[in-house]
Amino acid sequence: MDNLCWYINLKHNLMKMFIMQHDALLVYLENVGHPAGGKISHVEPVRLEMAWRTKHNVIYCSIFLMRHMDTYKGVTGKAWECGFSNECTDAGEITYKHRKEIDDLRHKYIVKMLLSDANTYRSFVEADVARYKKLSDDEKKRLEAAAFDAIKGRLDN
Repeated sequence: MDNLCWYINLKHNLMKMFIMQHDALLVYLENVGHPAGGKISHVEPVRLEMAWRTKHNVIYCSIFLMRHMDTYKGVTGKAWECGFSNECTDAGEITYKHRKEIDDLRHKYIVKMLLSDANTYRSFVEADVARYKKLSDDEKKRLEAAAFDAIKGRLDN
């Protein structure tokens, strides 16, 4: 369940990906003895139409996927609402609201993963957060600026 609207150009590659995911799910269900394995083996993948498909956002597909898994309850078409606004204005500019939705979900999901009981490094994360909370506002701003510069440097190279 991807978020991209330019499906026709990628139809062949997407179908190969769907088939690979379908096959991987079947193997998993078979290995754990899940009764749905037999039913799913005969189901053809179908690409759902969604009003929030994007033209420009090819980076945060994982955020869309996790949101789809959070909100999909078996309904299709306009009845399915996952909370995303339109990506762009009529002039083609990405809206602040859409960016904010993506950023909020990025934070939500990373916090859930980092603080999950399944994360074997959770105690290290909690210790880092505790140390960060003790820093002065100036030191926090300095660290944030340094992180931004480091990321920008990686992107420029």
